[in-house]
Amino acid sequence: MRTLAKVSALALVALLAACSPTGEASVEEAAALAPSGQAAHSEGLYAANCASCHDSGAAGAPKREAIERMAPRRILAALTSGVMQAQGAALSPVDRVLLSEYLGRNAALEVAEAGRRCEGRLSFAGRPLWNRWGNGLTNSRFQPAAAAGISAEQAPRLELAWAFAFPEAARARSQPAVTAEAIFTGSQSGRVYALDTQTGCIWWSYDAGAEVRSAPTIATDARGRPTRLYFGDFAGTVHAIDAATGEGIWQRSVRDHPDGTITGSVTLHEGRLFVPMSSTEIVSAINPDYACCTFRGGVTALAAADGRPLWRMHTTDAPRRVGVTRVGTAIMAPSGAPVWSTPTVDAQRGLIYVGTGENYSSPANAMSDAIIAIEAASGRVRWVRQTTSGDAWNGACGRVAGPNCPAEDGPDFDFGAPPMLVTLADGRDIILAGQKSGMVYALDPERDGAIMWQRRAGMGGFNGGIHWGMASDGRTLYVGIADTPGHTRPTGPPRQGLHAFDAATGRELWSRIEPLVCNELRHECMTALSAPVTLTPGIVFAGALNGRLMAYSSIDGRTLWQVETHRPFTSINGVEAAGGSIDSAGPVVAGGMLIVNSGYDKFGQIAGNVLLVYRVADRESR
Repeated sequence: MRTLAKVSALALVALLAACSPTGEASVEEAAALAPSGQAAHSEGLYAANCASCHDSGAAGAPKREAIERMAPRRILAALTSGVMQAQGAALSPVDRVLLSEYLGRNAALEVAEAGRRCEGRLSFAGRPLWNRWGNGLTNSRFQPAAAAGISAEQAPRLELAWAFAFPEAARARSQPAVTAEAIFTGSQSGRVYALDTQTGCIWWSYDAGAEVRSAPTIATDARGRPTRLYFGDFAGTVHAIDAATGEGIWQRSVRDHPDGTITGSVTLHEGRLFVPMSSTEIVSAINPDYACCTFRGGVTALAAADGRPLWRMHTTDAPRRVGVTRVGTAIMAPSGAPVWSTPTVDAQRGLIYVGTGENYSSPANAMSDAIIAIEAASGRVRWVRQTTSGDAWNGACGRVAGPNCPAEDGPDFDFGAPPMLVTLADGRDIILAGQKSGMVYALDPERDGAIMWQRRAGMGGFNGGIHWGMASDGRTLYVGIADTPGHTRPTGPPRQGLHAFDAATGRELWSRIEPLVCNELRHECMTALSAPVTLTPGIVFAGALNGRLMAYSSIDGRTLWQVETHRPFTSINGVEAAGGSIDSAGPVVAGGMLIVNSGYDKFGQIAGNVLLVYRVADRESR
């Protein structure tokens, strides 16, 4: 069961990832070739190859209703060249097409944009209000009061202003970047949008060709006004586009492995783009005939001006044959240690910091489940602080382990959340890192990442622990904990909810443990905080797996406001809209707006396709 949770977490990424033509039969050709009982034949294909996981959502598999929100071409992309290609290989080309057409629906992407275009041309009056994944180079996810425009006293009056529905989507996980004029966000369809902050009309859209799951990075001119957007897509390509028009400037692939992808946001600093490298090879490893594994995580640096490669570092040495599986397939190692999340910049020391995931094959190396300091100019590794050794895991590690499952079989304790660099009240810098193990670490950047303190915030698990991110103002660290049921190696009881720690000492200040309404993987009743939390003075904003969006008091954890996003919405663009689980992308607070994406079809969670914008209601108007 544990296998399916992690596999399906990446599998539906592929269901939506756009791909290049495969040369296989088209939907129309397949329809012509199909027998008169095409529907019955397709249902039989589904029953034989898919139903055991997707009908029940077993152990986190994406449910059928989430897949049925996809366009057939995207399902076909998964089965032919995406994460599900190992499963698709068991089907004929025609059967893959028939199954895709049977499950998917044709979304009218272009029609959905018609009539909702803004008039005129987008222009910018000032600096971005929220930029990058963590609202700055240090990934602290802190927004000053003036830029937030929402106080603790105003939070109870937050009301929905408008909703935008992403066509061809079962998830919404590209965290927005924001200016006073526009909200920039990617989508599962591969479209990147510039939406008007007041009305939600579309200033422009750009087709990246593959899912964009990360936050855009806004480049500015000498006066602080936006000029370009930078982002990566699921196909491993970095894009530079004009912020005002959405026109492409350059593209550069950083993929050096067939399963390579970009899941974190690119970071821009002093003319360089730092691109995290991850992969879906843990899914390929399910196939017993696959020689596992050969992907190497790392970071690539590009010139922001034109995309020229500057340097590349890897988190493992080149893999070599170290043995054979019980079915005779080669074991390749070392491998894995992907960088799932956004690099953090330490401008003072000329370093970037990244967190890594597990190794994919045995033996595990010293750079997995670690925080790594890398010289920004050269890509040379300055130091490594590993917190969990011997962690090797891939998708073959199930209840009945397949041949490619490493002997360690986990525990799969990634650093999925970026490390944060914050300045304490006494002027010292500290690196704060949260792990899926449920542990929080404070590292000293002046002593090669020496551990200053460590605290257990949750029991941990393959879905967190600390899954996607924390927030800090340099005085207090706010930690959202998921601790979903089903962890096979629990350490203490689950502590799903929000926890506050003294950033300098690690002393726990308060905890708000959300009740376990259910003791099983039913996300409709699970108030677990897997998405990153966001901080502004007086308020911590958090979204839960059951779709609830909350504002907590940063002083004592009291609930100031909450709203249900797991429901249908009327969208401003006329596309059918529904919210679901809030995960991966955290809330954004900027310019008097609270912005959140709702809908996440991984791990059996609640699918959805909507971006929601909330504003403080005027008392008198009510």
